Amino acid sequence: MAAAQEETKLIGTLAAEPIDLEKSFDDILPPLSEQETLVEGVFTWQIDDWYGMDGNKYVSPRFKIGDYEWDILLFPNGNRNKGIALYIEPHPLGNSTADTEEEKENEVNKDWYCCAQFSLVLSRPDNDIETNVSNKSHHRFDAADSDWGFSNFIDVNHLRYATKNRREPILNEGRLNLTAYVRILKDPTGVLWHNFMNYDSKKETGYVGFKNQGATCYLNSLLQSYFFTKYFRKLVYEIPTDNESPNNSVTLALQKAFYQLQVSNDPLDTLELTRSFGWDSGDAFQQHDVQELNRILMDRLENKMKNTPVEGYLNDLFVGKMKSFIKCINVDYESSRVEEFWDLQMNVKNMKNLTESFESYTEIELMNGENQYAAQDFGLQDAEKGVIFEYLPPVLHLQLKRFEYDFNYDQLIKINDRYEFPETIDLSKFLDDGSKQDRPVTYNLHGVLVHAGDISTGHYYTMIKPNADDKWYRFDDERVWQVTKSQVFDENFGLNRLPDEQLRTMTREQYQNYLLARHTSAYMLVYIRSDREEELLQPVTKADVPQHVIDRVEKEMKERAIREKEIRDAHLYVTLVIYNVKNFINYHGLDPIPNELLKFSYQDLTNDKEQPLTLKMERTAKIEDVCKEIKEHLNISNDAPAKYWRMGTRQNNTIRIAERVNFDKMDVTLETALMEDDSTGNSIINLYVEEPYLDLRVLSAFKGDGIVNFQEVDDGLIDDVRINFDSYLSKLGRNNEVLKYGESESCKLIFIKYFDVCKQQLSGLGYTRIDEDETIETLAKTLIRLINHENLTLSQVSLYEEINLGNTYPVSLKCHFYEAEIGTGDILSLEITGDGVNEITATDVPVYTNLLDYYNYLEHRVKLRFSKVSNSNDDYTVSDDENEHKKTTDQITSGPSSDRFDIWVHANIKYSELAEIVSKNTSINPAYLKMYAIYSNGRIPLKSKSTLSDYLMKDYNCNVIPPFQFEELSISLKEFEHLRPVKFYWLKESYIHYQSYEFEVPDNCSVEDFLQKIQTKIGFSDEEKNKILLWTNSGFEFRGVLPRDSFFKDVSKDYLLFGRILPEELELFNRFEEYNSQPANTSDYSVNLDENLKSVNDGVVDLSSSTISRQHVNPEDDGHLIIVSQYFKDMENRHGISFLFNILPNEPFPQTRDRLHKKFGLGQKEFSKIKLGILFSTPQGKSFKSLQNYSDEELERLVLFDIMSDLDVIFLDHPDRLRSHNSHDRPMVIKN
Repeated sequence: MAAAQEETKLIGTLAAEPIDLEKSFDDILPPLSEQETLVEGVFTWQIDDWYGMDGNKYVSPRFKIGDYEWDILLFPNGNRNKGIALYIEPHPLGNSTADTEEEKENEVNKDWYCCAQFSLVLSRPDNDIETNVSNKSHHRFDAADSDWGFSNFIDVNHLRYATKNRREPILNEGRLNLTAYVRILKDPTGVLWHNFMNYDSKKETGYVGFKNQGATCYLNSLLQSYFFTKYFRKLVYEIPTDNESPNNSVTLALQKAFYQLQVSNDPLDTLELTRSFGWDSGDAFQQHDVQELNRILMDRLENKMKNTPVEGYLNDLFVGKMKSFIKCINVDYESSRVEEFWDLQMNVKNMKNLTESFESYTEIELMNGENQYAAQDFGLQDAEKGVIFEYLPPVLHLQLKRFEYDFNYDQLIKINDRYEFPETIDLSKFLDDGSKQDRPVTYNLHGVLVHAGDISTGHYYTMIKPNADDKWYRFDDERVWQVTKSQVFDENFGLNRLPDEQLRTMTREQYQNYLLARHTSAYMLVYIRSDREEELLQPVTKADVPQHVIDRVEKEMKERAIREKEIRDAHLYVTLVIYNVKNFINYHGLDPIPNELLKFSYQDLTNDKEQPLTLKMERTAKIEDVCKEIKEHLNISNDAPAKYWRMGTRQNNTIRIAERVNFDKMDVTLETALMEDDSTGNSIINLYVEEPYLDLRVLSAFKGDGIVNFQEVDDGLIDDVRINFDSYLSKLGRNNEVLKYGESESCKLIFIKYFDVCKQQLSGLGYTRIDEDETIETLAKTLIRLINHENLTLSQVSLYEEINLGNTYPVSLKCHFYEAEIGTGDILSLEITGDGVNEITATDVPVYTNLLDYYNYLEHRVKLRFSKVSNSNDDYTVSDDENEHKKTTDQITSGPSSDRFDIWVHANIKYSELAEIVSKNTSINPAYLKMYAIYSNGRIPLKSKSTLSDYLMKDYNCNVIPPFQFEELSISLKEFEHLRPVKFYWLKESYIHYQSYEFEVPDNCSVEDFLQKIQTKIGFSDEEKNKILLWTNSGFEFRGVLPRDSFFKDVSKDYLLFGRILPEELELFNRFEEYNSQPANTSDYSVNLDENLKSVNDGVVDLSSSTISRQHVNPEDDGHLIIVSQYFKDMENRHGISFLFNILPNEPFPQTRDRLHKKFGLGQKEFSKIKLGILFSTPQGKSFKSLQNYSDEELERLVLFDIMSDLDVIFLDHPDRLRSHNSHDRPMVIKN
């Protein structure tokens, strides 16, 4: 851009015809792909006397091209550099009827812009074809950015002199030709080359976006998609939410968000909506999966619609039906199951387009040969297996499987390959022939949700066609703009990987564009069925919105406008936050006034009387008026004396009064007074009002002289003295000097608190002035008279200085104030030793009998939120039904019972004391209480000998205290803690899927008894129970089988326990136990085995050699129990479940492998990828051999029974699927 305002001189003339360089327009200015030309033009500016130019900036005469007059700006001496600077500038044509240039400019639309390509050419007059230099660019010209060009077009010396590449200088005796080639382009979307500075989405498109909270672009894109499914928006509006709060109602928050999108002119934030999900800021910065959010949100709305007029409407809109079937080819038999779906997951890998994905989805699998189908009443039959659609919904959500787990690399990857999707698709051929749905079933694309980036980083946005017309818009967080179809389709198909040879030839810019195109692709498509499109996209009007939603939003918009105005006008006002003695005596926490940093010390201990008066005053207000208004609000007589102190935060983060504010000059303005106090720049000033007649010394004098009788300093006393202060002061007589006390510079104003041990409460007593040279004992005597304690001696009085959090120290009464370093704003707390400890009225335990212990409690207060464990079916837990019928009093205490309650306790409270408090709220005997701390990774039981802090985070604060739960036990907690926790994994049909259960058992529990517990919880039959094998793993290795007559005291607590119905393995194990009890024979191996294993040492087992044989310990044995263990690439990298498997005599390895496959439970395709190996016994020890490099014929001759002994190992080398499928960073939930 050219330099800012300088004197511009017009020079030279325009040639009648532009210079002919013997090149076509397109050669000089090549067209940009996908851009349509509006108009082209060329003009030449002729300069006759270059050496006569003595200015810094010159401009050419104007030349009309299109609706603009164009000129060239020339800086012959450079624009802040040594080169010649050239720029081109368009001037929109104003009203042709205007008389002056100024009038014409006023008629120009201020929002004008022009998208243009241009090329500037400098050439030598009389030899323009041979001697010239050019440069080209493109730009979006507008009123704010009206010129564009080249700040260093050519070095001045290269203009004046010949160079190696130019035999002649470009200047010819001071003459120079400058030719401009201009191509004005169409801008169909209105944002071509837009920098989006000061871009107004509402003005340009009629739509607004959402702000990004950190990583919520995925949420923003989904919300926009739903918003423009207008029928859905109407359904959401019809859900009753009149009496709900948007902070915990997802539906109401969604209604408000939708209405704000309709009426707002500015981008919206989603804070309220994510708060309704129960998310904190951490969740907002965690990127989640759109499909996951989609399903959770739909489930929440569907539940909310129950028992309303719109119940079931979501299903009608989004839910389709598919039929999974197996149909016999040769007999009339079909097995089928119809399932509903909310969305479809379409394969992308190895697919070219959406049609291919549907064909793959509904592909028929032939079941024949060894894979025949066992048809009921027909036996094994050839059959066809597949999926077909019964019904396709009006709105079809297609999830493109761009993200896939790669088991080879053991990580999630993104598939970036090109994958096309059409604007319109007919899915009729994928419908079941028997479907009653009308045909054709044609869908039109309505939305494309896009992910740009790789698996670890990226950005989400969405392309939406809001109406049935052909206009598409990009919704990219807060910005919305129109896009072309090419941007919707071609740019979001992804891109196939190019060969490395081709990539190496790319420029850096080309490679960056390649990466952007490859990593930008659609991952979710929204199609609307054409027969319902007009209905589903009907406009939503204000009449469709619930009135209470409109009222809420309009109220918030008005409040927001007021706040914005306050911010704009903030420099005109000062907010005075005013505290007085009433606030202090009604405050029960640390510091003299509420300190947000110490909120835990006073929360729920106050009654709002500690809250200050807030006044918004104009800076120009007179001090007289300010003081009058303050006194009026505090009910202080206008002629009563008052002094004002500024409050501030000390370096130790405590709040104290700091210094006097000079409000003595009544005729000066507030701003002037604050300027003297160096507070003029602050918009909020905290003030404390000191009323001298309410000084504790004065009140003590009133009481001592019988002028006022009172038991304690309370609101009533303060109101009485404020009304009658003049009368009371006049009665003081000889004690009038009390009022003059503290007027000297050495006197300080301090605050006094009093710890009432009976009430278990620390309260403000008042303030007083002290002289640094007097002893603290003098103040103590005054306080004794004040608090109305008869026969109280100084030996019973203790004073402590409250310094800051964790620092409260006793002060000696014999000290002078200066020795104790007590100064203005400091706090002394009063304690009376032995004061009514036996008359304590507080009901909570524990009781704090001294001030320091109570301070320690205030400094470590935490709020615990308890709820009752619901639907607990643990063996030792008392159920709700049992509780109702329980009549004995030895386990249930008297008193109220609550399922939910909050309590404040010391963070280091002992479990026994906490149980006492919880017992008072639950009517459960504390000995039978079991409590849990609930964290995201599970619930942690509280131990009877623990303290609460054991279950809090190290640097805990009130915002990170976990919720707690309680339940009642049928035995005491101490007995329960001697039980042993057992986590049991039940394997039903495979070794890769399991159900986990938790049990508590005593050490003397037998395996037989434990099986009974399992049977009660899982529900298998007695016959099945007798076939269950129980075994243990540790470190992913097999540890042993649990016989029925064994006890848990003999089993390591570190072991994991597994169980499955395995009759053959159980029978072999029982026989193995019998064999194991017999003496071992070390010469069981025959000579044949020794001979045939000679080839083992060179790394290959010769399976083609004669049959390997061995003699068995039991000749009648018909099977071996071997261990199956799993690892990935390296045996040290064990994973999964290790288990027992029986191998049979004379069974070829392929049959053994098939049996293992069926028991393992993995699909045929995935199981075929597993690499198998065996670890078997030889006379020389254990030997490992891989079974990967043998032919089918060799494997057919292999019989594992002849090689492997009991407890030898088959190894499966494959990725850990259990860990892979559960490795998401954080599961997403809507918590509320």
